[in-house]
Amino acid sequence: MESTFTLKATDKRAQTLFDSTLATVKLMEFKGDKELYPEMNYNSDVTHKWRVILRHRDEIGEIKGTRTYASIMKLLTA
Repeated sequence: MESTFTLKATDKRAQTLFDSTLATVKLMEFKGDKELYPEMNYNSDVTHKWRVILRHRDEIGEIKGTRTYASIMKLLTA
């Protein structure tokens, strides 16, 4: 199943979700201020919004709305 949602996460957590083997990220688009944050900074604690298209198990159901990194990982590992 595929879901499109908004992820609120730091750069490091967004990369962790992208690299995860629990689901496949088809698209992850940065929706923050590109002038203030022109490139990823893995040491930053600033939370940004990301538009994500995620392929995952059907048992999870459709993921909608705005989600945090913790809530997405909880769904994927359940």
